[in-house]
Amino acid sequence: MDELTGKNINILIILKFIYYFGISIIPLVIPISILLTSIITYGYISESQELIAIKSSGISLFRVMKPLLCITFLLSVGLYFFSDFSIPEAKRKAQELGYQISITHPSLRLKEGVFVNLFPDFFIKIGKKKNSKLLENLFIFFYGKNLAINTILAEKGILIPNKKEDGFQIKLMKGFFYRDNPYEGKTYSYQMVHFNSFIQSFKKPLIEYKNLDYYYDDSYKTLDTKKLMEKIHFLKKKNCQLYSDFQKLNYNSLFQKKKIFFKRSKNKKRSLLLHISILIDELQHQKKFLQNRKKHLAKYQFELQKKFTFPVTCIIMFLIGAPLGAIIRKGGMGRPTLIAIIIFIIYHTLLTITQNQGEKAEIWPWIGAWIPNFVFFPLSIWITYKTVMDDFYYM
Repeated sequence: MDELTGKNINILIILKFIYYFGISIIPLVIPISILLTSIITYGYISESQELIAIKSSGISLFRVMKPLLCITFLLSVGLYFFSDFSIPEAKRKAQELGYQISITHPSLRLKEGVFVNLFPDFFIKIGKKKNSKLLENLFIFFYGKNLAINTILAEKGILIPNKKEDGFQIKLMKGFFYRDNPYEGKTYSYQMVHFNSFIQSFKKPLIEYKNLDYYYDDSYKTLDTKKLMEKIHFLKKKNCQLYSDFQKLNYNSLFQKKKIFFKRSKNKKRSLLLHISILIDELQHQKKFLQNRKKHLAKYQFELQKKFTFPVTCIIMFLIGAPLGAIIRKGGMGRPTLIAIIIFIIYHTLLTITQNQGEKAEIWPWIGAWIPNFVFFPLSIWITYKTVMDDFYYM
């Protein structure tokens, strides 16, 4: 949100981003809401001695918890369908909105010393960005008509907003414009023009938003369960093929050449050393490529598991919150709120750690997604059992 403020962006667009962001954090909000409300509800019942009266009539705490437990279960099921349909759609809408803003306000995506792909076949790199409009040391590369290769080098540039919001303009100063069209079949297809100042217009291409995963690394978050499973199956099949191709490299030739290494002349030995060095570099490159493919697959696998873990978390938080409320015997927003926040901070910290490890393929993604629930579920069963059996009565 910091990048959107102070950039002359319509307030309605900012409100849309807030709306989409609010939808995306609902899976985190629901569990802590259930935890807090259950602690407050049962804390108030216990504080007003109503729970003691209920128990004295022969009704156990678990029986008192059953109605709200059923409601929590229904809420968990609803959260799954909400996470599977509404949240991917909200994130997709946010990506579409972000893409539109990146076209009409390109300074939001421009970074110093880095090539940025604003839209297909268009790359721009800047040396320095003094503000949202003034740029220095520009390098622009894009394809024109008939696959003409256009390159622009300029000392300075000023971004000019486009009221039609279908692109943007740059006023370039002191530079060169290169154009090479090798497909025209002409003898002299190369052109170069020196300029002191001229305005270059760039219009947004007509592309479908379903192809925006080319621009965003988190496009897997816009997929529902079915599409995630299809994507995971495709990536697994592709990775298996790549692993198979990697294993087919002829390592035997390396060892065979090593045996006759000392029988060859000095020049041939140097050639062999160079060959070995190149082969080692190639193997390291292939290894890094396969590791990146594995991490890419892990992100999809972790996202798929998250659609199931958060609904289960809701039930676990209720099984923790209801007994805790009966134990602390305090309603309101004081102590219950503090306890709920502490519990959820521990849960969220554990989830963040396991998510980072799972998405980097350091641990199995499904294990990383379920570790927080594996930790808190035994705690919820234990504390519920102890409270139902009145083992915490002294508190």
